[in-house]
Amino acid sequence: MSASEEVPVAGRAEPAPWWPVFAVLGILWLLAVRQFRVEWTINPQYTYGWTVPCLAAYLFMERWKRRPPAQGSRSRKVMAFAVIVLALLLAPVRLIQESAPDWRLLGWAMGGVCVALTLAVVYFAGGKGWLRHFAFAVAFFLVAVPWPVPLEQSLVQWLMSSVTAICVEALSWAGIPAKQIGNVIQISTGKVGVEEACSGVRSLQTTLMIALFMGELLRFGIVRRIVLLAGGLGVAFVCNASRAYFLVWVSAKHGTDAVAKWHDNVGMAVLLGSLVGVGILCAILNPKRAETEETSLDPGLLRAAAPPARGILIALAAWLVIIEAGTEMWYRAAESRSPQVPAWTVKWPVAEKGFRDVEFSDITRTILKYTDARSAVWADGQGARWAMILLRWAPGRTSVQLARSHGPELCLPAAGAVMTGDLGLRPMRINGVNLPFRAYTFRAREQMLYVFYCLWEQRPPKNGSQSTAEDLTVTRRIEDVRNGIRNAGQQAIEVAVSDVAGPEQAEAAVRRFLEKTIQP
Repeated sequence: MSASEEVPVAGRAEPAPWWPVFAVLGILWLLAVRQFRVEWTINPQYTYGWTVPCLAAYLFMERWKRRPPAQGSRSRKVMAFAVIVLALLLAPVRLIQESAPDWRLLGWAMGGVCVALTLAVVYFAGGKGWLRHFAFAVAFFLVAVPWPVPLEQSLVQWLMSSVTAICVEALSWAGIPAKQIGNVIQISTGKVGVEEACSGVRSLQTTLMIALFMGELLRFGIVRRIVLLAGGLGVAFVCNASRAYFLVWVSAKHGTDAVAKWHDNVGMAVLLGSLVGVGILCAILNPKRAETEETSLDPGLLRAAAPPARGILIALAAWLVIIEAGTEMWYRAAESRSPQVPAWTVKWPVAEKGFRDVEFSDITRTILKYTDARSAVWADGQGARWAMILLRWAPGRTSVQLARSHGPELCLPAAGAVMTGDLGLRPMRINGVNLPFRAYTFRAREQMLYVFYCLWEQRPPKNGSQSTAEDLTVTRRIEDVRNGIRNAGQQAIEVAVSDVAGPEQAEAAVRRFLEKTIQP
């Protein structure tokens, strides 16, 4: 035997490749990003979501450099069963999500399944040690998942109210007379509204993401991470309150038209200020320490546990393809059988006393992204004052999310009205069209405002109520999936009347008005 010949080592085998595992997981995460990209694109509040997958991948790679030695996993059969269950759960989640893309609990289900599947693979690779080591980096993706609507709207309302109150108080210290009317500030030159875009929720969520990222990147302990998170959120709130104060101050000095000139630039300054604040906090909290020695990238660390069998990976990849193809086939087949439902139109009362169109602000147009819209005010012969808004979103993948993102309970307070009551559902059948209105009462200055709002969907009437705002029960959503309804066009109509005797009289007047206005 020559010296150059290799001597085989008994019991030694080449480690199984892991690239098929990463390829399948990559497909899984691409499907998740595909579902969330709509919200990240149309909702300015979540545009930071586009950066989160890249940041999560970076955190994972940083963790990989310091990974502990792999340990054998004793519960491989249990984890394999968990992977199968999680993969099966993806099918109903995707099927329902296609019909109800605005159902944010499903978004959390989708994100949760992706995180759990990835962590199961991590457990296969290195046991409990690896699971603890990589858990935060994998779960970091969840910061890009849109928050549940009730939580988000409650936070927005609280932020708008708090920022408005702080601005009014600060203006009084500066010798500028100001009065809070809902979420509107009355000054000598006019009114300045603290709208959703000015509430600070965007900078707050972006700062939350950055604080979590930096805490992980700098390997802070739990206490330091909590301090960084709380401090970052505090900085974001202070910066946004300063922004609102500056815009109102500019309006007091140069007129309310000056707000449009400064609005976007000051908003960018607030975001940068929040990030600088987080950076300063990181510098204060980061102690001087020696660099931790990184573990070698020797693939021998993976020999303590083998990756899932190639057959399982092929089956999982095929299952992901089947889910997407099956979902698309289901809805296309249903759409080919469903009749087209025409949208109803409105005959505007242009002959009424004082009728005039009201222009939407640039901020409103940016947020709502409607296809068509019109707003007008007028007075009738009985002395009542009226206002009506009509919005339409053409059928498409984003129509449902755009239409359901706003309502009078969120938008009117930004215009200075204070909600005093929710009168519940008031369904009306007008000229053969079922319009499930919801009634509210608001107080604007010293005037009582009765508001009737309906969000209507272009769906065949046999498939249930055409309301997309009042009948969002689980049963209704499952029925939509069964009937293959998705991407339907949306129409919203809001009618407000004041100077009437009470809610019953307001409802009767609105009904009479709509019978002359709605045209099938």
